[in-house]
Amino acid sequence: MNQKIIADAHVHIHKCFELDQLLNASLTNFQKISRTKTDIDNSVFLIFLTEMVGDFEFSKLLESAQNHQQINNWKLAPTQESISISATNNENQKIFIIAGRQIVTAEKLEVLALISDSEFADGLPVETTIQNIVSTNGIPVLPWAVGKWIGKRGKILQKLLNSDTLSMVYLGDNSGRPNFWSRPSYFQLAEQKGWKVLPGTDPLPLKSEYTKPGSFGFIVEGEFNETEPGKSMKEILLNPTTSVQPYGSLETPFRFIRNQLALRLSA
Repeated sequence: MNQKIIADAHVHIHKCFELDQLLNASLTNFQKISRTKTDIDNSVFLIFLTEMVGDFEFSKLLESAQNHQQINNWKLAPTQESISISATNNENQKIFIIAGRQIVTAEKLEVLALISDSEFADGLPVETTIQNIVSTNGIPVLPWAVGKWIGKRGKILQKLLNSDTLSMVYLGDNSGRPNFWSRPSYFQLAEQKGWKVLPGTDPLPLKSEYTKPGSFGFIVEGEFNETEPGKSMKEILLNPTTSVQPYGSLETPFRFIRNQLALRLSA
């Protein structure tokens, strides 16, 4: 039976976040979307982790899940695959967490490897990085980031979009993109090429950002297997007939400027 899956494609569990608070906020955000856009009783909630070099939060979560550890009101449990776990609260409400990485290429472009627990080196050419992700059965996503798609790097992205050698690449939108900036033209080019755009929150390493996961993402419909969430999500996303419905609001000017200042002060 097909289900509606509400997903956030770009989540970091920063050291300044408490996992139970992040899950509580994610659930609230997912439920809010579900009430207006899907059937809440037939919806799956899911976050894709995108961990940077040196971060191994998912491996810690997997170990906790294998021990069926309780973290305040959330109980972690393993699935039948090594790339996903489930988190269930005291009211039997569930969120699936799927492993993934974030890589910085030689050109200083970011690439996400969704549905993957492999490690990838930073500093390799973008095409090599994409090929490495595909060869390890991950899904490569080029996410929007402040300043990353302009100038020289914008030309590299344009070249990738015009290339016939890359068959499986996605672009990623980001809730941190301010609402007073126009939608990057690369998204339309990607969609014309048949590449999907997968939105996600990409929370910043600021304490207040734990409330963001689940507030900006996408909805897809397909056959979801709770015992193999990663495998079923990959099949759904790779299906050319799958329609990706984005949801959520972009950043307000005030919050965008405040966050950029806070990042610089914390650096």
